[in-house]
Amino acid sequence: MTVLTMGCRVNQFESALLGQGGTARGYRVAEAGEVAELVVINTCSVTGESDRQARQLIRRAFRDHPGARIVVTGCYAQNAPEQVAELPGVALVLGNGEKSQLWAWLDGAMAREGPGKIQVGDVSRLTRVPDQDPVERFADRARAFLQAQDGCDRACAYCVIPRLRGPSRSMPPERVVAQASRFLEAGYEELVLTGVNLGAYGRDLEGRPTLAELARQILAIPGVGRLRISSLDPLDIDAGLIALLGESERLCGHLHLSIQSGDDGVRRRMGRGRGRDEVLERIRRVRLARPEVVLGADFIVGFPGESEAAFEQTLALTDEAELALLHVFPYSIRPDTPAAAWSAAMLVPGDRIRVRAARLRSAGEAQLARVLAGRVGREEQVLIENLEAGVAVGKSAGFLSVRLPEGQESWRGAVLPVTIEGVDATCYGLIGRLSGRVF
Repeated sequence: MTVLTMGCRVNQFESALLGQGGTARGYRVAEAGEVAELVVINTCSVTGESDRQARQLIRRAFRDHPGARIVVTGCYAQNAPEQVAELPGVALVLGNGEKSQLWAWLDGAMAREGPGKIQVGDVSRLTRVPDQDPVERFADRARAFLQAQDGCDRACAYCVIPRLRGPSRSMPPERVVAQASRFLEAGYEELVLTGVNLGAYGRDLEGRPTLAELARQILAIPGVGRLRISSLDPLDIDAGLIALLGESERLCGHLHLSIQSGDDGVRRRMGRGRGRDEVLERIRRVRLARPEVVLGADFIVGFPGESEAAFEQTLALTDEAELALLHVFPYSIRPDTPAAAWSAAMLVPGDRIRVRAARLRSAGEAQLARVLAGRVGREEQVLIENLEAGVAVGKSAGFLSVRLPEGQESWRGAVLPVTIEGVDATCYGLIGRLSGRVF
């Protein structure tokens, strides 16, 4: 058996559940290069490029694992089940609502003959995240992703995810805390709290617990190392979360913000809610509470109707908010979204989008260079993720890349104190040494 995963951290968590269910039923995880009898592919469909990559991954699985039964699930399966079913080797197509019942569906499908069995339901009717046994661990990962929420109630003009994931649904706090405890028992020193729209956590639960309250409960678990908050809309950062950032060093000083545009007019057309001034005000309050916080952001460049002046507003916001870790997405038409039906006259030419994307990435790199330079001489707590040719590679609490010469295998997965000695300009990261020991 092998489980292949695309896309978000929620998918990563769900794939760990799927793989764990297989091993509980006697399946063995295939070694590298070994032909598997069963391939489970958990797909993404956030963009048209994601769909193309999903098809490519399915075809590669068919080539690499001849004779295997291929099960395809996730957002691309939800979005285009008939297309998926027609691809070679596909034995079963499961929607996101059916994903948690993979083994029950598979047991039935394997008793029948014929390709392209489709089990895809209406995700708009989903009301809760299904109960599952806790995930024991993430193979080959230094940190563990801790799902707290699924689905989205927003109606952004460019996005298909609410239609593919269903409405926002939160896991009860006690269930998230129990999963966090299991990860801590397995030795993980960093947990990443994640969801499809994590800032909406708790709004559908009795008593409306907040994300900050959930984070406090996790940080109160004996032996907890550090907790990282996954991507958030900046307007979902409330007073409770800001206070917690200021109080707890174990809550990582890093946030990745779903901003998408720094122009009020573009934000309104996108359906992103309130304007740039409020975004900047939330960021200002975060920095007052945690001055060393490292901020990243998602931006869509070339959204329909984005003028040069509107793009300049995004560039200005990037500098004003000191956003150092940018994910820049050139806009492309996504079928079945409101923006896809707008007038062609609103479309920004592709060559102009590419120029703007390059300018925005360059602005982010300049901010990152300033942040990195400011870390030299400081001590950072670094989670060691991997060893590359004897060099330990990891992330600081601020999610900055750090490299340590002469690393040791025993460091993998540990959070270590590191003195930062310089900037590695070749990879936009830092160079350090283990504090108290000179290499």
